[in-house]
Formats: sequence, C-alpha cells, structure tokens
Amino acid sequence: MTTSIWKNSISLKMLSAVILLLVWQMLAMAVDREIIIPSPATTLAEMIRIITQPNFLLIIINTLRRAVIGFFIALTCGLGLGIAGGYSKAVYHLLKPLVLMNRAVPTMAIILLALIWLDSDRAPILVGFVVIFPILYESIVQGIRNVDGKLIEMMNLYEIKGFQRLKDLYLPSLASYLQSAMIAAMGLNLKIIVAAEVLSQPVFSIGTSFQIERVHLNTAGVFAWAFITVILAAVLEASIGLIKFKRADQG
Repeated sequence: MTTSIWKNSISLKMLSAVILLLVWQMLAMAVDREIIIPSPATTLAEMIRIITQPNFLLIIINTLRRAVIGFFIALTCGLGLGIAGGYSKAVYHLLKPLVLMNRAVPTMAIILLALIWLDSDRAPILVGFVVIFPILYESIVQGIRNVDGKLIEMMNLYEIKGFQRLKDLYLPSLASYLQSAMIAAMGLNLKIIVAAEVLSQPVFSIGTSFQIERVHLNTAGVFAWAFITVILAAVLEASIGLIKFKRADQG
C-alpha cells in the first residue's frame, strides 16, 4: 500500500515536471526571443557551463554557509525564546511587538539596513535571521501551548517539574511543529539570503552570480542559477525531513 502510494506520487511529480517543460518550451517558441524566455535546452546548456566553472563549488559553499549560519542562529533563538514564550504568557506578550515588527517590516528595508550596519559577507545572514525567526518562534510557542492536557495532569500527579518536565513533556511535543517549521524556514532562508546577496554582492556567491548574468543580459544564465537555487533548497529541506524527532506519542 505504502509502496503504491509512493510510486504514484513519484509518477505525478514526473508528469507535472514534463507538463511544465512542455509549457515552457511552447512559450519560448511563441515569444522566439531568448533574452525574454530562453528555451529549456539553452537553459540546460547554461547550467552545464555554470557547473563546470572553476569557482562553482566555492560559490555554492559560500551561500550555503551563510544560509546554515543564519538558520541555526534563528533556530537557537527561536527555541530559547519560543519555549520561554510558550511557557510564560508574560514573556510571550513581552516579545509579541518584536515578532510583529519583524513580520511587518518589508524585506527590502531589512536588506538595506543590514547593508548599512554590516559588511557584504555578513549582511545576508542578518537578513535571513530576521525573516525566518518569527516562523520558528511562533511554531515553537504553538507546540508548547498545544501540549496534551492529560499529559500535563499526569505530570502534576507525579509532581514532575522543572527541567524534567521540559525534557519529557514539552520538547517531545514540539516535534511535529518544529520539523515543519524548520523545513519551511530553511527554504525561505536560502531564497532571502540569495536576494540579499544580489544587493550586497559578496565575492563568490549565488546572488552575485545572478547579478553578473543580469548585467550581461543573459536570461538563460538567470534561469540556470534559479534552478540551481531551487535544487539546493530542495536538498536542504529534504535533509531536515530526514531528521527523526522523538514525539510525545512515541514515548
């Protein structure tokens, strides 16, 4: 049963990819201007050219480094403050204006401020952190607040408090909330960091490579880097999906 569902999902994904390629090819043929919509074949050729460049791995590593650093800083702060906010209403209301402000401020404003405050290498990390922190924080708060009431009563009955309660009750209950938030935040973080790199233009980065292709009016190159970024985001999200969290209902 499970194998059949898995095969069906793979088939549907492949069918969707084929349809998108056909639509893309038809649009490219209809427009007939590579500078507007390059064909899939031209884009593939650009991807091969980019991947075979001597600095390709360095570009990928630099951008991934920023993405991972920003993600883990946001995750650490989100866990600490989210657990505190979920456990204490006072802390939650104290942090709420900050979280709301983070959500409301335009991403472009955050990028520009980061460029004023930091150098081109560190600015994208700050931008990524500011954008994804509210996602992780709110998910952790909800995970803490939605703990099964019966489990809390059992903890009260056996007088389990403090760190033991946090470890055995609240942290396992965070599992589903935390994993889904991490998957969403990681993909978004990479996109935001690449966008910040486009403006900050650090040496050897995906964002800077986007800008170089734009300056040369190489639309196929922009498409190629976009596909590379999508692949990287998918790999990062899949790697988080492989992490096995201990859930409360698993003992």
